[in-house]
Amino acid sequence: MTHLAKGAIAAATAGTAATGAYVGSTYLSGTSIANQLVKDKYTPISSISNAEHSRQQWAAKFESDVQNIKTLIGFSGDDKVQGGEALEKWCSSKLKENYSETHPSLAGIKKYCVIRNIESQLARQQASILADSDTDKWTATYNKRKSTTKRSPLSQVTGLTGSGSSQPNDDLTKIKNWCNSKAKDSFYAYEDTYDRVYNWCTEKGASVEELS
Repeated sequence: MTHLAKGAIAAATAGTAATGAYVGSTYLSGTSIANQLVKDKYTPISSISNAEHSRQQWAAKFESDVQNIKTLIGFSGDDKVQGGEALEKWCSSKLKENYSETHPSLAGIKKYCVIRNIESQLARQQASILADSDTDKWTATYNKRKSTTKRSPLSQVTGLTGSGSSQPNDDLTKIKNWCNSKAKDSFYAYEDTYDRVYNWCTEKGASVEELS
């Protein structure tokens, strides 16, 4: 069980002001949705203990699929922070309910109440990791990143140093390996890993300009 997953159980038992109180006996009974999700290797967003990090994560989750989330939770506003707070309350309530494979909200809970990976977050932004065969697109993104040294120094990618190799294909092999590995990492809104992956590993990365 991951550290965050353990934290989710602890948070569920004790409750927090940010996420709403959980009833420990319900959560730990083995029948709650929260407990089942942890067993199934999901990590609830409520496992993030830092209040500011939690706020950012909920806001990013809301922003990633605004219209569908608004419909699901009955929220009418557009502000991402307020939307994140509304989603957090909805998830907090749903996670305490008894688990059933036919629970009417289960699909929504799995989409919007847990931490997903970077690849999934990219998909919600209409982006994806370039395929190995996208040679020209990899080259375009690589060349763009080499020109934006303040935004994306080569040291962001494991194995790259300085101004790059004299053999671009060697660099591209390292970049592809790094991208495919990072795509499976968890997406945290308060970290910069997602931005790095977006910039280095997607077709859209070729359009990301240098910092001013």
